[in-house]
Amino acid sequence: MPIRVAVATDDGKTLKEGPFHEAKFFAIYDVLGRSPTKVEMRVNTRKGSKRGPTSVLEILRDCEVLIAKEFDDELREIVEARGIITLETDREDVESAVLEIAERISRLSG
Repeated sequence: MPIRVAVATDDGKTLKEGPFHEAKFFAIYDVLGRSPTKVEMRVNTRKGSKRGPTSVLEILRDCEVLIAKEFDDELREIVEARGIITLETDREDVESAVLEIAERISRLSG
């Protein structure tokens, strides 16, 4: 069973600088073993929502792991309380961040 991962990005190639919930898009991947598969690019229709950073979870309800350069403390707390993993990375490239996570997951499950 693949693990669904969302990566915060503004251009589809690099990780978003700044908070996760402010990204223009989320690159969605399914990770199974060491082979991530890009599923889609989702537009962040909740960007700038008056309901706050947690409203972004409505469009990512099927994701089990969220990857970003930075998470808002409030969002991280709420997300992790729902059993969703948040991972901050210094990687610049979306693909390499997902591959890093695939490696970690593979080691944990192997």
